[in-house]
Amino acid sequence: MIAKFPWMLLVIAYLIGAEYLQLSMSGNIGYGFIVLTIIAFFLEMFKAGDAGVVSFFFDQLWAIVGIASASALLAYLFFVTGKEPTFYHWIGFTMIVADALLNSVNAYRTALRNIAVPN
Repeated sequence: MIAKFPWMLLVIAYLIGAEYLQLSMSGNIGYGFIVLTIIAFFLEMFKAGDAGVVSFFFDQLWAIVGIASASALLAYLFFVTGKEPTFYHWIGFTMIVADALLNSVNAYRTALRNIAVPN
């Protein structure tokens, strides 16, 4: 279950849920969000540590979906609602981009190792 679930989508779902329910990200809701992003990032890092070819493909797919979803949410906040993203939004967006960059490289490296391609 850990290796198959796209954990960074929980970060996006949290942001969308907080926006939909009109919750302020300050206080415990924001702190819970930061804890969720850190846990999701480490789970994604752990998941990318032993990736095969199929796992690498899905890791790339979910990274692209995560970046696209985060970009759409950022555009929605700016252009539709007229709000500026808070500190917590920027933390979430940063972790999503870091996940897409770092874990993709890690998954690529381990996928090459697992299919015995020399570096």
